[in-house]
Amino acid sequence: MDSPRRRPFTMGRETRIAILFGVLIAFAAVAIHDRSYEAGLLWASTAAALVAGFYFLVFRPARIPRDAVVMVKLSGLLHEETGHSPLEQLLGRGFPSLAHLRHALDAAAADPRVRAIVVEVAGVQNGLAVAEELHDMLRASRDAGKRVIAVIRDDLASVRDYLIASGAGEVVINPDTMVAMTGVAAGSFFVKRALDRFQVRVQTLQWKEYKGAAETLSRESMSPELRESLEAVIHDWREVLVNRVAAARKLPPERARELTGAGFMSARAARMAGLADREGYVEDIRAEFDPTGKRKPFVSLARYLRHAYYVSGRGKRARIGVVYATGPVITGAPPAAGEFISGEATAAQIERASRDPQVAAIVLRVNSPGGSAVGSDLVWRAVREAQGRGKPVVVSMGDVAASGGYYVAAAADAIVAEPSSLTGSIGVVYAKFDLSEVLAKVGVGLEFVKSDPHGDALSIARSMTDAELGQLNEAIGNLYANFTAKVAQGRKLDAEATEEVARGRVWTGAAAKARNLIDETGGMARAIQLAREKAGIGRDEPHELVSFSAPRFSAALRLAISGEEPATWAEPVARALGVPAGWMPAMTRILSRGGTMLLAPPIDF
Repeated sequence: MDSPRRRPFTMGRETRIAILFGVLIAFAAVAIHDRSYEAGLLWASTAAALVAGFYFLVFRPARIPRDAVVMVKLSGLLHEETGHSPLEQLLGRGFPSLAHLRHALDAAAADPRVRAIVVEVAGVQNGLAVAEELHDMLRASRDAGKRVIAVIRDDLASVRDYLIASGAGEVVINPDTMVAMTGVAAGSFFVKRALDRFQVRVQTLQWKEYKGAAETLSRESMSPELRESLEAVIHDWREVLVNRVAAARKLPPERARELTGAGFMSARAARMAGLADREGYVEDIRAEFDPTGKRKPFVSLARYLRHAYYVSGRGKRARIGVVYATGPVITGAPPAAGEFISGEATAAQIERASRDPQVAAIVLRVNSPGGSAVGSDLVWRAVREAQGRGKPVVVSMGDVAASGGYYVAAAADAIVAEPSSLTGSIGVVYAKFDLSEVLAKVGVGLEFVKSDPHGDALSIARSMTDAELGQLNEAIGNLYANFTAKVAQGRKLDAEATEEVARGRVWTGAAAKARNLIDETGGMARAIQLAREKAGIGRDEPHELVSFSAPRFSAALRLAISGEEPATWAEPVARALGVPAGWMPAMTRILSRGGTMLLAPPIDF
């Protein structure tokens, strides 16, 4: 076992400011002694400006009152990390991010100045795994002795909203809120008949039988294999929901099972069933903590984050690099907007982290349905190279890390996923569109002059021949063999065991743990703890997380100029595909280009 590294002596910020202030005052004194009064005044003014700037810009904004009540609002899609570009920050996009919430709630749980945490939940659009992680964050703060109150205030609260809120010690529901305790479901749209109606022909290949990503294009209904895998997913999801609610609300498991699938409930019915403690408003809670109405104890999340970062920034700490890999995997020129994993850019970020001498380990946060095989392979190779430089890599999986999303994780030193995360889908699909009949119908002809018979094989003007499909199938089989070989190598499985868990099948994190596809169940906090252990960071030695995700200023600028907003135009299609609207620009490119894809089946729930 590695011995803990010796912590170097470092000065705090206040000490450095005090020393600099003393030096400036000394210069001022010397100048005045030499009768250089203007220079002395300049040095003294600089010293005063330094202290004033530190007080008003750093120290004062970071102060919070004793017995503070931290106010948190959760709504919409919570991104992994706030955009880094100045334009994105100016527009306030991505706040609060999951990274913000993790840091704030973890700090508040141990902060003696924090008396309580109040969380308003209104229509969170993330998946079940993120809801599970947020539930656990609130439960951890509650277990640390903080009073945690969740207020559900959406018109129709989903089961995921309730899962988040139930992690609090007290659950309050707006009197007019309806709670949809509808259990869990997963499914997909099948558009073959619609494509037939428009005379669009789609040719698909898949390795292997469970790889249902192309079924939405090539079938009129779900295959038995895809149905089998989704039934197992639903079973695991239901167990996660029941177990979390039963433990948090102190209900017998069978009662929790009954209530989480009871259907639509009024706030009053939810309270009477024991799912909530009372009906009410966030203003009622404010009045309880601040009867005089002076609002002194309340601290916004943004303000508390300034405090938490100020406190945690004291002294030198071990560094853990964080790389966020969110969205479909692409290669080549990126889309103008939306979230995606650029194989080249993400590999460069991992390389940058691995070459930084101050970084002890890397955490790769993956939330992706896959996509480009080449892009996935570039990230996989970067992980291996980081390990070769002596930097352990730990993967934390979000809502989904499947197909290409699992490929990028397969080589990691450890993989952590929530029990409800979707992962696996180790397989390959191919899709090609033939629009010849559509073009002919509207009077468009397309002819080629070819050097060889296969010259127009990828054209939209014709279907592939059986011989061409046979060649493609063989090539896709080789890609599948490469994929499974890398899984076997990374997870230390033999060929037979790898094939058993592969074949394109989707697994939950709980099922993946039982099959050695991941190492542990848990969230980002557990992944960071594993990274600390593998880097040999001492138990009492603090750490800091350093993001290596690159800013995308040019993309944000193009988005602002064009006015294009993925969450607006892409919302209906995104719902049909079961993905966040921000993923649609990259997903549209992947699906429209067709070809070979490491893509998990679209699952809407």
